[in-house]
Amino acid sequence: MYGIKLLLSLIIVAGIIAYVGDKIGMKIGKKRLSLFGLRPKHTSIVITVGTGILIALASLVLLMGASKDVRMALFDMEAMLERLSVLNQSLASKNNELLDLRRDIDKKVNDLLILEEDKDNLEADLTKVKQEYQIAQESKLELEDKVEELNLQKSSLTEQVDNLAYNISLFGRRYLSSLTGDIIYQKGEIIIEEAINLEEGLNKVEAKVNKLLEQADVLARQAGIEVKDKKGSITYNNQELNGLYEILKNKKDRVILRLVTAKNTFKDEALAINFDIYEDYKVYQQGEPILVGEVQSTDNLSSIERDLDFLLENLKRKVISDGLLVDPKGEVGEISPITLYPIIDRLLMENKSSRIQIIALNDIWRNDNLKDNIEFKILGDDNDNWN
Repeated sequence: MYGIKLLLSLIIVAGIIAYVGDKIGMKIGKKRLSLFGLRPKHTSIVITVGTGILIALASLVLLMGASKDVRMALFDMEAMLERLSVLNQSLASKNNELLDLRRDIDKKVNDLLILEEDKDNLEADLTKVKQEYQIAQESKLELEDKVEELNLQKSSLTEQVDNLAYNISLFGRRYLSSLTGDIIYQKGEIIIEEAINLEEGLNKVEAKVNKLLEQADVLARQAGIEVKDKKGSITYNNQELNGLYEILKNKKDRVILRLVTAKNTFKDEALAINFDIYEDYKVYQQGEPILVGEVQSTDNLSSIERDLDFLLENLKRKVISDGLLVDPKGEVGEISPITLYPIIDRLLMENKSSRIQIIALNDIWRNDNLKDNIEFKILGDDNDNWN
């Protein structure tokens, strides 16, 4: 809008100047006036040229008055060109910076895409790790169950090993005793034992323990212990005895108390004893099968006796493994094939392979004698049992 007004102003001013110049030229031409001694014709030309110059000057003045940029273009063109050059260089620099910035942006975008891809991969790995962790947790629970089961098996095996170790130790003591006749008792040898019902109360329990000590003293004297200037043939630690009572006070049901030798004992010294306690429990119920063995078909007596010996050895290992305690002689109740002659006669008559089952005749506790509490039965024969 501003440019249109300026253009109209220039046209109007130029028209006015041309009109005035024309009028002046006509008057000079009519009067045939002369300027600076020139001919009228040349004077008219000068006035016409002057009028054009005035129009141009008026246009410039009007433009300079209307626009600061026109004044700068007329009088400060070189500075403007230098400034324009600087601005072009600055623009080029900014364009380069813009290109670098765009490259950086593109790089950042690529990096961002890579990071997003890495993020997706990490999330996938995390999901996989969580699944593996869940599987590991389930495996851990299974392993804990197995460990618990193995611990139970370990406890059972430990008890079996203890029983076997005791039997081995007892055998060793017997062998040593055969070599050293002056030793009356070997270390760890059982003097006496008894099952105690703790439900009877502590007073009765103490009375039973004192009775066992008296019996142990008698047995020691009978075995050949001769102690001079002492009231008794046995000795024990009173603190250990008091600790025994404290243990019995906190237990229930039944226990087996054994008095065992604390060291190798010669006939001229007092018998030092220790107190061993075992949990008493029912190893077999009445009528419960204990073991099944096989006797091969034969009419040879020695072969049948050999198979029965093997059966009795397996029986001994089985009941000890199940928790039956051995007696002071290291036995669970002496059973000889001679006592099984009725079975042997039957096997000889039938002359065929037979399976023999051993059954608990009564409830069998840990310190019961096996011989008096079992019966033998030929499977398939419901009429003949032997005990």
